[in-house]
Amino acid sequence: MCLFQKMCPFSGKLRFPIAGSSGSRRQEGSMPPLLTVSKCTKRFQVSSGNRSMFTAVQNVSFDIFPGEILGLAGESGSGKTTISRLLLGLEQPDEGEIRYKGVAFTSLNRGDQQQSRREIQAVFQDPLASLNPVMRVSKIVAEPLKIQGIRATEGTDTFVKKLLESVGLSGACMKKRPDQLSGGEQQRVCIARALALRPRLLIADEPVSALDAELRGGILALLREFRDKSGISILLIAHDLSLFRGIANRVAIMYAGEVVEIGKTDDVLSRPRHPYTKELLQASPPYRIEDLRNNMLMKREKREVPEGNRCRYLSRCPRAVECCLNEIPPERKRGSGVYRCHL
Repeated sequence: MCLFQKMCPFSGKLRFPIAGSSGSRRQEGSMPPLLTVSKCTKRFQVSSGNRSMFTAVQNVSFDIFPGEILGLAGESGSGKTTISRLLLGLEQPDEGEIRYKGVAFTSLNRGDQQQSRREIQAVFQDPLASLNPVMRVSKIVAEPLKIQGIRATEGTDTFVKKLLESVGLSGACMKKRPDQLSGGEQQRVCIARALALRPRLLIADEPVSALDAELRGGILALLREFRDKSGISILLIAHDLSLFRGIANRVAIMYAGEVVEIGKTDDVLSRPRHPYTKELLQASPPYRIEDLRNNMLMKREKREVPEGNRCRYLSRCPRAVECCLNEIPPERKRGSGVYRCHL
């Protein structure tokens, strides 16, 4: 059962149509993007006693379309979580802008900001850390309704029960606390809570990295089912490129705060153009992405990311040429996607 098809529990503002609710997948470019990240840069101060700044995200641009699952991959520290925090409004970009439904976040009035917060929800890496340990599941899932002052027309308990069933949990879970659930059940509760406000965009930041292989498949299948039946858009953040096969429409690859390649999933994973994407694929299962440092390409001397007019991947690239030392890589088109490389 897909909750968004079978029930409409809210009255008032949240009674909006969801793009693609007929179940058909929207193709990239067939309609305006739901969210646009345009030339965003985010810097952080290294420490309170140090005035130097660390650039976590550098000149990043991409779109997320209605009904699309966009995969975002890269090593730890590549800027993926900073992107998610920018999209959730937890951080503000120092440069560039983020537009939701064609309107810049900074241009939204208070009412529109509240509405956008309802429509953009998140699921994080550690489900247990994301759940209040003393609250029952029924209260956890219903909490977004309480915060937003929304009443479920058929009653909160009935709404929560149906929502839990839609993510593969029985009503018996309602009376349990998070520590009485398995890891997979905990993450399903997190997904149910995120879906309670019927969002248009779900930010899934490493939602399966803490789960074993069997549970990963179940959670990914659940996300794909909600996308297919409700038209929800999903930004799926992961360090394991193999997770995107069969679920993501497109994949973006981040390195040192930059998107170095983006395109249709099959193009990026089967015919990568950027050398870093190739490196990540070599470290994908049956290897683990954490084993990347053991890769032969990674045995080169590790240096700080170069600043200025040069390639940020320079110190690790096995194909570096002279122009990589003196010029920022251009953006090259490849089919419907782009990559940044001199070669």
